[in-house]
Amino acid sequence: MTENGTPEGAAPSLPAAAHGATPTRGIGNVPRSTTETGKFGRLFRGLPPLMLDETQIQNVVNQMVDAGEQSSGGGWSGTPTASDSNLAAGWTYFAQFVDHDITFDPTSMLDQANDPDALENFRTPRFDLDSVYGLGPSANPWLYDRNDPDKLLLGVNSAEFLQRDLNRNHQGRALIGDPRNDVHVIIAQLHLAFVEFHNHVVDRVRADPSLVTGVPATPVGGWGGGAPVSGQPTFGQIVTLVRWHYQWLVLTGFLPAIAGPDTVGEVLKRDKKGGLDAVLKFYNVRRNPWMPVEFSAAAYRFGHSLVRDAYLLNGTLPPLPVFSPAGDADPLADLRGFRRLPAGWEIEWHRFFDGLPNSGTETQRARLFDTRIAAPLHSLPASIDQMQRSLALLNIKRGVAVELPSGEDFATAVAGKLGLDPASVAVSSGLSHGTPLWFWFLKEAEIQRGGQTLGPVGGRVVAEVLVGLAENDPSSFLKAQPDWRPTLGAQAGEFTIADLLTIAGVAL
Repeated sequence: MTENGTPEGAAPSLPAAAHGATPTRGIGNVPRSTTETGKFGRLFRGLPPLMLDETQIQNVVNQMVDAGEQSSGGGWSGTPTASDSNLAAGWTYFAQFVDHDITFDPTSMLDQANDPDALENFRTPRFDLDSVYGLGPSANPWLYDRNDPDKLLLGVNSAEFLQRDLNRNHQGRALIGDPRNDVHVIIAQLHLAFVEFHNHVVDRVRADPSLVTGVPATPVGGWGGGAPVSGQPTFGQIVTLVRWHYQWLVLTGFLPAIAGPDTVGEVLKRDKKGGLDAVLKFYNVRRNPWMPVEFSAAAYRFGHSLVRDAYLLNGTLPPLPVFSPAGDADPLADLRGFRRLPAGWEIEWHRFFDGLPNSGTETQRARLFDTRIAAPLHSLPASIDQMQRSLALLNIKRGVAVELPSGEDFATAVAGKLGLDPASVAVSSGLSHGTPLWFWFLKEAEIQRGGQTLGPVGGRVVAEVLVGLAENDPSSFLKAQPDWRPTLGAQAGEFTIADLLTIAGVAL
């Protein structure tokens, strides 16, 4: 047996939920009536669902195989390929990190059993990094450093493993707020960057309390943290400062990169005082923010088209595949997570993001926003899906199960809300039947934006929902202080992913 508790040479098995094989709680009950409430809802309740039989679904899946890349699969060759976008590859996994943040569900198992459809007992989706902070030092003390409770706890590994790592139990499982952030090597090290960013911000604020001047404390309500010191910043203020910089990064860095700056500019405008103002046309909140099923089961699944079949973590290792048939038995064969990583597997982040000192020709690119997904995703490992089906198949079947409308009907509805001619948003999918909404969004990006960002409709959905979640969160900077500007970036009033990685001390 290995120190991870698995047979020698075998990789730890992944839970099916890690890659969407198990539905998120509540997505099976999506209200159509305006009087119903729940974790999920619909942007356009009156649209008819698209019904497809198994043959039609498989026909769509067949069109998502990139025949020209069966051998290379979109792996990193060191030079751009025809399947590359301009988007740095790291944003693919930042998108996954954001998804885990806004869909994190800390509801107790008892409450989940009493409310399996998440009609009442569900957490309002927010950009609050609870996937990192959990429920705070009082409720989740294992996430925090006992000797300095304002700081998150880092891992301690023996010499054969990474020295900078998430805190893990004796079987190698990460002790973090959301276990999904340990599902593969890239997102685990991105989560680690956020942990180290928080800890460095603690040190910065202690050295310069003016950094939190005017920053309110996150409502602690049992959060804990170190004992307050008179005249010194509180743990709650530090958490707010970290969250606001993260929210700024989501809204002004990540969102324009995936939805396009013009589309985002229609949803997030600057007022005369320089503050940010949300302009929402079809994401409406009457009570608590909710998750539109058109977003969660279609538009925000754009990331599956961006995944490369392999990545270079650093200049020492060869390209490692996201999934390999050998990975079920060999922990060194691919990028699957839920384990301690060998020494030498550190990510050099300039290979994943622009803006760092060494970014440039070595910075890997995401694949295009288009209707083709990399070969490994067309046959998932048995540890993720026992039937080893295509991720495209699972996505489309999920869309049918939750009664998503066709892309054509949805685009017409969006055009009506925005006062546009429906012909201006029409896209020919090439199918002989109605188009699955997820496929339609990718086809729109492919045709309307050359695969560089989401298209006008898909981008608008993502922008409205992400901005809407922030706009309806009373603790977000967008709601509490819309004229707030970052204080931690290299450039005054700005904050980028390069700033976060640099402050975290992981910008290798």
